[in-house]
Amino acid sequence: MIRRDTLFLIKAPFEDAALEGTWFCHDCAAMEGALLANPHWARGIDVRRMPFPRPRHDIIALIGEAHQGMPVLVLADASSAPEEAKRSEATGRAFIDTSRGIGRYLAKALGGAGPHP
Repeated sequence: MIRRDTLFLIKAPFEDAALEGTWFCHDCAAMEGALLANPHWARGIDVRRMPFPRPRHDIIALIGEAHQGMPVLVLADASSAPEEAKRSEATGRAFIDTSRGIGRYLAKALGGAGPHP
């Protein structure tokens, strides 16, 4: 059981075996920027930067194999989940899997700057 909300991000830069070149995840980069703008967020949640290749076992353990995409914020307490949060069919945990949704949730829960509408 997790004790704090946990944000999973793809560690940049990374290589994709299916494509030539070096890459970064656009949505994860947006979340990295939001963490820079709100450094107190990183003190209020766990931030885990993960390698790109699947399977992503740490995420699978929390919300199931079907939800390995990043960024994803896995909520410690489902009762605080906003309406836009999803529920894992495998574990019942609540999670948010869009950078804008994560930013809105963290700004409300922890204060600071959220994404501009």
